[in-house]
Amino acid sequence: MERYSGKAKDIELLDEKEVKIHFRDSISAFDGEKTEELLNKGEVNCRTSAKLFEILNEYNIETHYLKSISSRDLLCEKVDIIPVEIVCRNIAAGSFCRRYGIEIGTNFDQPLVEFFLKEDELHDPLITEEAAILMNYLSGEDATIIKAVTLAVNHILRNIFKSISLVLVDFKLEFGRSHEGKLIIADEISADTMRLWEINTGEIKDKDRYRKDLGDVIQHYKDILERLETITELPNIEFNTKTNIRISLKDSVLDPAGEVTFRSLKRNEYENIESVRLGKNASIKFSSVPSESLYKKTQEISNRILSNPLIEETKLSMEYFETSNEG
Repeated sequence: MERYSGKAKDIELLDEKEVKIHFRDSISAFDGEKTEELLNKGEVNCRTSAKLFEILNEYNIETHYLKSISSRDLLCEKVDIIPVEIVCRNIAAGSFCRRYGIEIGTNFDQPLVEFFLKEDELHDPLITEEAAILMNYLSGEDATIIKAVTLAVNHILRNIFKSISLVLVDFKLEFGRSHEGKLIIADEISADTMRLWEINTGEIKDKDRYRKDLGDVIQHYKDILERLETITELPNIEFNTKTNIRISLKDSVLDPAGEVTFRSLKRNEYENIESVRLGKNASIKFSSVPSESLYKKTQEISNRILSNPLIEETKLSMEYFETSNEG
């Protein structure tokens, strides 16, 4: 069997479709410069990941998780990981504060999604969306779907943790493509991959306890898991996903309306205008979570109803936004 070992997990390839992920007791920080073995960490993180993946799956978020097969092992879909990590921030902390000199604990008016190149030797540098696309780490379609899905996950997890008196400060996601080519969330979701603070006291509950030598790491990890396992009913969350469609005539097709506008601008002595081409916009709002399948549904709607693919071309984007009546 083909196996791969990372910093805290072992991946065993079972067949072309499935893998077994084994969680070890290893913990590390600062790109592996600080490492340790913490008793029962693997079990706690495995159970936490299983619980959070199950919650996301209940809300129809597409992930690689299939089932838990032991206290330390998950059965998951095999994926080809996209080499870009996604971080969603609700409150300023960690590298964001060091990068911009902002005070830790500063609340953002809206969640911030950042991309980081998944490369330890370069210390996982921040990368712009445009650079990630230009360097073929992901496509423009991948980027718009990933951002929307990440914001939906943030919406869900913030509500989940709020229900057990924890504040979701930030978290990291990884995405990959399944054997069927589907874009889904992969890796793990645990106290290793997010920051969580107590609502009332601000006490740190996550991996920052290890980074900052605060002690009692596993006790706080266990407390997070125990609280999650008390959840018997999921919050009722209203989902809002909007796809935006820009439709324009192909360059090879004459645009009469654009020509009329062009001549009008020339008559009014607007200078240095070479040509004008007009288009139309459409927005479709869905009461569901964002996904690649929803993006492709929008493409189908555009091609079948909103545009004529023989003479028109379309550009799509996807957005996710929260409403105030959550909980």
